[in-house]
Amino acid sequence: MRKSAPEDQPKHPIQVVARRTGLSVDVIRVWERRYQAVSPGRTEARRRLYSDAEVNRLLLLRRATEAGRRIGDVAALPTDELARLVAADRGAEPGTAAGPEDFVESCLEAAERMDSVGLEGELARAAVNFSVPVLLERVVAALMREVGERWHRGELRVGQEHLVSAAVRSFLGGLYGTSNMGGTGPVLLVTTPLGQNHELGALMAAVLAAADGWHVVHLAPNTPAADIAAAARQVDARAVALALAYPQDDPRLVQELRLLRQQLEPRVALLVGGRASDGYTEVLSEIGARQLASLAEFRAALAELRTASAAAPSPRSR
Repeated sequence: MRKSAPEDQPKHPIQVVARRTGLSVDVIRVWERRYQAVSPGRTEARRRLYSDAEVNRLLLLRRATEAGRRIGDVAALPTDELARLVAADRGAEPGTAAGPEDFVESCLEAAERMDSVGLEGELARAAVNFSVPVLLERVVAALMREVGERWHRGELRVGQEHLVSAAVRSFLGGLYGTSNMGGTGPVLLVTTPLGQNHELGALMAAVLAAADGWHVVHLAPNTPAADIAAAARQVDARAVALALAYPQDDPRLVQELRLLRQQLEPRVALLVGGRASDGYTEVLSEIGARQLASLAEFRAALAELRTASAAAPSPRSR
């Protein structure tokens, strides 16, 4: 029997689909029941599960209705025909795909309008169009950099910046929930240390690692070194990843980093990144932490660690 393609496999609960598409749960159910727009699978407990292809179809249907078309006129169209129709409605040539930069710009436009639903919808659409690494590096991270720069230039208000941060945090939380299914890969503990309250970088790291097959344990931000080390021992972590965003010159953090390295088992790798990490280069070098300048470097470091873990027996099996 031929196996179904990954994009056709049901895996997303309706709440995740609602977040990714910008449609309410009620609208999704009505479109499914009344118009047979999608046909989700069911768990043994009769909970709906939607495939990536169905999420993409719902996004296209949303775009079509936003352009002024009635759902009853488009719900039965084949997906490829629906995509061409939506592309034509948006003034694009059929088959012309939007790039990551287009999604960043459309997210910024939604932020300027204070349109949280539109912003969440654009992020959800980007999630369907791109792989997790491209989505995080070239859409989410690029969006947050641009928001920060525009805020510093006075081109975005504080409320607009907060709207983007809240939407991205919710979006990443949803991605993490669907990506981290408790696999059998090595364990990665992700958090921000004491005094570091900004968690978007840690969430991106958690999502990326989970998508690459790691079993990720994500702690709340601003976690003291002793608690990080205790959690790492409890879950038998192979590595601890820290995201440093602000400030760049906290003397308490220098001591926390030293304490963390002292309390972690020697075999546990310490990976550190984020825009504030440059302020702690000296202590990171001193304690043997691996300082990473990008999500791509983080992913490469994870691959190296996983290869090494596969070649060496676990301490618990000795």
